[in-house]
Formats: sequence, structure tokens, C-alpha cells
Amino acid sequence: MSDLYLGIALLLTIALLFLYLPARRQPQRPADSQLHRGAQRRFYQQRQTELSADRDAGLIDSEQYVELERELDRQLMAESATNAEGKQGRRNYWLILALGLAIPLVALFLYSQFGYRQDLQLRNLQSEIIEEGMTEARWRRYQDIVADILAQRPSSGEHLVMMATLFRQQGDFAGALPYYERLATVYPDDADVLGQLAQARYLVNDRVVDAETQLLLDRALAINPQQATALGVLGINAFAAARYVEALGYWQRLLTGLPPNSAEAGIIAGGVAEAKRRAITAGDLQGLAVTVTMNSDLGEVPDGVLFVVAKSSDGTPMPVAATRLPLSGGSDGPAWPLTLYLTDSDVIRQGKVLADFPELIVSAHISLAGTAIRRAGDWLAEPIQITQSGDKSRQIELNINGIQGAK
Repeated sequence: MSDLYLGIALLLTIALLFLYLPARRQPQRPADSQLHRGAQRRFYQQRQTELSADRDAGLIDSEQYVELERELDRQLMAESATNAEGKQGRRNYWLILALGLAIPLVALFLYSQFGYRQDLQLRNLQSEIIEEGMTEARWRRYQDIVADILAQRPSSGEHLVMMATLFRQQGDFAGALPYYERLATVYPDDADVLGQLAQARYLVNDRVVDAETQLLLDRALAINPQQATALGVLGINAFAAARYVEALGYWQRLLTGLPPNSAEAGIIAGGVAEAKRRAITAGDLQGLAVTVTMNSDLGEVPDGVLFVVAKSSDGTPMPVAATRLPLSGGSDGPAWPLTLYLTDSDVIRQGKVLADFPELIVSAHISLAGTAIRRAGDWLAEPIQITQSGDKSRQIELNINGIQGAK
């Protein structure tokens, strides 16, 4: 804070110096001004006498006399106006000087009055936390400073988001809830704010979607049908109530909007697979279980996306159904073999279900680029042809044992 005041003092000193120097170059001299006005009067009187003498001597006629006298009057008035402007300029100078002194003081007052001084304190505290870590005392001080700022600027979205996020990162959704509620009044049409407020209410309310929370979720999805937080909450709520097909619909929508190789996509894909498994077991969904194994001779599994694709045996290039699972290579990756499910919810062809295709060709590949289209370097399994039957317990196994483009 001392640096701020030192900077203000330095700027104020420079401003005063610029105002003082012109005044020193043009000092006020009342005696000189009086002498100048006296000389003007004497010159005017002398010139009038000369004009009268010239008229009487016949050197000028009456009309010329009148015109020259008017010109003399105009000169006197012009010089008087110049003197008046000088006085006005001096008065303006002092006005400018007063403003030069007042503006920094008013700015400093407003800076303090509207919480910007606390913003500087907050930035200093943030730097301290980054360098030395968060402690309970620093966290309390952090909250106090932000509370002072919001008391003066209650609609500061930056600080409301800051506090809501910090509480949320600590898992304290009860602490985050009041800030999300205030954000919703400031940004009533922001889908992300509405979704995060609904999530906070859901978790604070023992994972129950009440009428108000449902309204917030509906509003968020009406604004943005892909709003991730709202889709996640609705999927979790449906899954907890054993409405697996409904949960599957929300999570599949969510999965399409996530980066293919992200940790979030991996978590949601795992939830999708489990919802499919339970829905098939419950008889609520028709589908095929596909177990994918890995040939250890290929080495460590790369980062990418595992795709399982079913095509019709009639040779049509467009897939019948497809599903995917993001993979993390190395020790953080999933345990093999992996089981994915192709269900009616994965059918791409509009108006069709898996049962409409008695024979299918099922394949799997790991895409390094995260795309369903195979490219050089992708890891492949040999496709197999299956005939669908009434036996829903049949297991389909694919083994990844080759690399696209390798010889």
C-alpha cells in the first residue's frame, strides 16, 4: 500500500512542478501594470490633441477627424481588453492549479470509498498465498477483504465468482451457495451460473432435486442444451434413482461436449458404461457387451480413445452404432480387458434399433487423434461378424493386436 501512496505523491509533485514553472516565468507585477495603463491614457490624450490641431490647421477635414478619432478609440479598447484577458488568464491559472491539487485527492478518496484499495490488498494477499501457501488465518483475512469489497460493490461478478470457486474447490458447497445465489441475480441468463447454483443446491440438500433446483436446471439447459454441470447433476440424480436409461441420455449428451482425452471424459464414459450395463441387466435396454483385450507385444497403451463400432454386413459404410472410451496411457490407464456396451442408445441410423440388423460386423480401434475415422498409427483389432439371436448373454471379444499402416 505504501508504494501506492508514494506513487500518488510523486505524480502530484510532478503536476505541481508543471503548474509552478509557468507562473515563475510570468510573475504578477501590479506596479508595471499601473504604469502601462497610465502611459496608455497619456498617449490617447496626446493623440486627441494632435488630431484636433490637424483639423484646425485644415490638414484633415471633419469626416477624416471623426474616422481617426474612432480608430483611436478602437485601439484603446483593444489594449484594455488585452489587459483584461491577462487578468482572466491569471485567474484561470489559479483555477487550474486548484483543480490540479483537487483531482488526485478526489481520485484517492474514490479509490478508497469504492473498495479499490481493498483490491490492492487482495492482490498482495494472493501473491503471499502463492509464495507461502494458504493458512487458516490467511483464508479468514481473504474472506474479510472480499466481504469489504462486496459491501461497497455488491454486483462485482469477479469477486462473487472468486469466492464461490474457492469454496467449491474446498468441497464446501454450503459456503459457495450464497455467492452462486448472488451471481444468479447479477447474471440471470448465464447458463453456467444457473447450472453451478443448481449443483450447489443439490449437494447441500442431501442430493435431492427439489422444485427450485429442477427449475434452475431446466433454465440452464434451455439457454445451453450442452451445459455440463446441469447434465451431470441430472445424470447423477437419475442414476441414483435407478433410472439408468434416463441417466444414460444425460451423460451421453455431456460426453459429446467434453475433450476426448480429458479426465472428465474418462469419468463420464465410465458412468455411461455402468448405466448401460445396469439398464441391460434390468431389461430396460437392449444391447451387446463387447470385451476388448490388448496384445501385450504392442507395448504400453498410448493416450487416445477406444472406439467400438458396429456396421451392417450389407457393406454400407455408415456405422449402425458406435461407442467410445477415453484412455490414459501408462500406469494411470484402465485395467484390461475392458468391456463396452453397444446399445440401442448408440444406434446412429435414425429410427433404427440393433435388432433391425440381424448380422453385424463389430470392430475396435484406439484412435490417437480421438476420432472415429481410422488413421495411420491407430491400434486395431480384427473385426468379427456376429449374428444376433435371442441370447442376450452372449459375450463378444475383440483383441487389439495391430497398428494401422505398420508393416
